[in-house]
Amino acid sequence: MRLKKIVKIVVPMIILLGIVYWGYKFVNNTSSLIGVVHKNADAVVKIDLHGIKETLVLDALSAPKFYYDNISFSSSKKEKDSTVEKGINLKPYTAVLYTLKNVKNTIFTTLPIENTADFNAYVKEYVTKKKGVIQIAEGYTYAVLEKSKVSIAWNTKNLAIAAAPDKIDISKITAVFKDVLVDEKLITDKSNSLIQKLKSIKDHIAYVKGASVIGLNFEDGKLAVAGQLEVDKSSVFSNEIIVNSLPDASLQMYIDYSFADDNHKKDFISTFKNSSFLQKSNLQVDSIAKYSTGFFSLAIDGKTKQQDTIITYAYDDNFNKVEEKTVQEKEAPKMFVNLGVNKDGFPAYLQTQGTIEQGVFTALPIYNFYVSSTATTSLFATAKKAPKTEVFKSANFLDITANFSKLNRDISFPKSGVLFGLLNTLDVKANLVKQGVVGLEGSLSAKREDINIITQLFFGLENAK
Repeated sequence: MRLKKIVKIVVPMIILLGIVYWGYKFVNNTSSLIGVVHKNADAVVKIDLHGIKETLVLDALSAPKFYYDNISFSSSKKEKDSTVEKGINLKPYTAVLYTLKNVKNTIFTTLPIENTADFNAYVKEYVTKKKGVIQIAEGYTYAVLEKSKVSIAWNTKNLAIAAAPDKIDISKITAVFKDVLVDEKLITDKSNSLIQKLKSIKDHIAYVKGASVIGLNFEDGKLAVAGQLEVDKSSVFSNEIIVNSLPDASLQMYIDYSFADDNHKKDFISTFKNSSFLQKSNLQVDSIAKYSTGFFSLAIDGKTKQQDTIITYAYDDNFNKVEEKTVQEKEAPKMFVNLGVNKDGFPAYLQTQGTIEQGVFTALPIYNFYVSSTATTSLFATAKKAPKTEVFKSANFLDITANFSKLNRDISFPKSGVLFGLLNTLDVKANLVKQGVVGLEGSLSAKREDINIITQLFFGLENAK
């Protein structure tokens, strides 16, 4: 009888808690998207922080021993922040990032301020730590954090954040800060088509731009990505290409970004026009684009021996300066970089610019890349002997595969052994679904199939410190 009474109490409580939790998710799934996206947003990235946390909790419940073995129960406590209350939730239910067409290479996000007094105290301390300077504008306050390439602005309602890969140009983003903080050009209508689309997406991370939707999910044993990208209907992508592959290579990738499409060529030039590598190598991106077809491939398979000649100087018995040459042998991964060319003259161009000496590409000093060419390709390889390849047809204009156990054998850089030891394989493909639509699908797998990939990477890298 007592068991029946317990069941009668517990079961309704569980059902009630389930309903409350469902209601919490239902409300926040929409409310977390309101008032945080610019009305003129071009592309949006939605990060479902709550969904990721939920996935990790369920993962911990299904594999408690793995978590128990890896979580540190050290009694040492981290020093608490001097500001207890921040006045803002920096880990919201959903984080939303967006870009704007008129501001290149900059990502924005907006966060609502919950307590103005607490936030003002917190942000003052934060900016001081970052050695920034707080400045007053009409209707809002802002600060540029030079070293982190971030600028923040705020009023009593919202915090706006702008981040860029290069130094922030405040003059280019003040108009956006004014839009968000003064004119409140944020989407507040729940029925807005973009809000409805974002709301319906269940992926952990989603990229949305027009009709394009790419979803990324953290699963047991792998990271999975899938979706479709809308491109210009006039864009040229091959439905089928012929590829020379290295069987069982540790890393193999190719992309055919056909330069028969002038827009592809312009995009390539625009992307690499400020490349420091090209500038230091005395190479011009428009010249490379002139010779190239837009095809690029890279393969790594095994190791090879290379010789370097080290020149030093000494003095003979008569105090004359004498040049001495020493030959040193080093190990290098067998790397094969292939560029598709559409006309003769590419090797001659490299020679003229001083980047080829005695058949070696000198712009990459770490390894010797030997250059050889045919009428359609230029090959840069760390091995003098050409590899044996297999020819196959592919419907994918982009394909990347990697076996991390083999890759760990072939190449090495700081922490590579730790990272590669946690991963298993990489497989990414892109193809033309129909005119104007590109399909993307891929996965990154970890060693254990029963543990979420976030957890495996986090604990693996933490334990390696």
